[in-house]
Amino acid sequence: MTKINTKSFISSYSNLSCDYLVIGSGAGGSVASLELTERGKDCILVEEGDFFEIDFFKGSFLKSITETWRNGGFTPIIGSPNFAFAEGKCLGGSTYINGGLIWRTPQNILNFWNENYLDNFKSQDLNEHFIKIEKKLNVQIENNDDGLNLDSKLIHDQASKSNLTSVYVPRALKNCKRKNVCYTGCSSGAKQSVLQTYISEATYKGLRIALNSKVIKLNLKDKLFYSADLFNSKTKEKYKIKFKNIILACGVTQTPVLINRSLGRKMFNYDMQLHLNLRISAIFKDKIYSEKGTIFTTQIQEFINDGDIFMSTNFNKSNFLSSISNYNNKKLLDILKYIDNIGCYVLQVKPKSRVKVTNLFENQFLSFNLSEEDFEHIKKRVKFFANFLFSAGATSIILPIKRNLMVSSLKELNVAIDSTKKKDLQMLSVHGMSSMPMNKNGKNFFNSQGKAVNFSNLHAVDASILPTNIGESPQGTIMAFSHEVLKRMKI
Repeated sequence: MTKINTKSFISSYSNLSCDYLVIGSGAGGSVASLELTERGKDCILVEEGDFFEIDFFKGSFLKSITETWRNGGFTPIIGSPNFAFAEGKCLGGSTYINGGLIWRTPQNILNFWNENYLDNFKSQDLNEHFIKIEKKLNVQIENNDDGLNLDSKLIHDQASKSNLTSVYVPRALKNCKRKNVCYTGCSSGAKQSVLQTYISEATYKGLRIALNSKVIKLNLKDKLFYSADLFNSKTKEKYKIKFKNIILACGVTQTPVLINRSLGRKMFNYDMQLHLNLRISAIFKDKIYSEKGTIFTTQIQEFINDGDIFMSTNFNKSNFLSSISNYNNKKLLDILKYIDNIGCYVLQVKPKSRVKVTNLFENQFLSFNLSEEDFEHIKKRVKFFANFLFSAGATSIILPIKRNLMVSSLKELNVAIDSTKKKDLQMLSVHGMSSMPMNKNGKNFFNSQGKAVNFSNLHAVDASILPTNIGESPQGTIMAFSHEVLKRMKI
């Protein structure tokens, strides 16, 4: 099934009730919705955004980002340095706009979590879930030998020459057409988000969906949540949904906000862990036709134990040129001559520094201060991979430094990196987690089963409950944990 049963969309908002209310339709919420409907449970799924077929935007980044990304894709994180946090706000959540990477939880991470935070989340149990996830999402290794992913093949081959660990990437897709616009949905419909799979299947099994609906508050009585107050952004209508049980999958920023707003706390602070993405672009002496390939088919994992990975990313001529619009016309025209020689790459790092989230009278404020240790680490890795790209045949490199600094030699590279200040870094984040982590010590809001310690009918299944930063794309882990939390609820 790839088509949503649109009859599942709620059209009348009066007298709504259900046994299970799921808030958020991304990786965690989609799994919970299907698990519940497969067991014959009466379930309503609430999504703050709207529904769009996976290929609705036909590759238009501008239209997609305004419709399917929270805050137009740029939730500001203020500090040293400033950068943006991006997450989805549509049916399917961030799986609609991501690259479709599905990694199993690294064993060393799972061991650490079980030792310190979790109650016996066994590898064999999670692997059963991963097998189901991978089958449903058609997870496979992308073909990297068809001559169309030369940007990825180039770094994979160079890694082999340099004795660096590089792996092929498992992605959720069917018959990728190399449209190179994964972050707009997918113009060919090849990427397999949870929209086409989990949610679609659940809509044929009784799931009801409330679109364009933001949950303003959960109402509480005798330590049980019993109803939700919602606002529909399309109809401008306020309404309620009554429920017996509630599962939160609002995401790393929105789940804590909703909980605190519902408990009447006008001021609160929490933090979240994240990945930082820094783009390094390279102009090579040979043509690699990046626009004919697709997003990260290989990934350099030599430093994955430190939380650092390196990979190619989507290349689109218009978006690339807009990203360096600070260059003068002459320089842009010079670069345009070599557009088929350009590859764009992402260095993803796992900082120890955390984002602080403050909510003052419902106005959310995200702040961040990159530690000196993290800063020096980032500079070290940027220098390493820029040098790596020179070794792979790059003649010039555009660094993730203020005003897209371009260097053409190792000497220029070293001078540029050594003189960089924190405020000069250009980066963003698309992976946040661990804002309300599960813990078996009973002191956190959620226990090691994903259940609220003080509220027996409230569970969470999104990135907020992951114990720590996973160091990889978290979608697969979020989905597996959602399956496991639902399994342990013994519904």
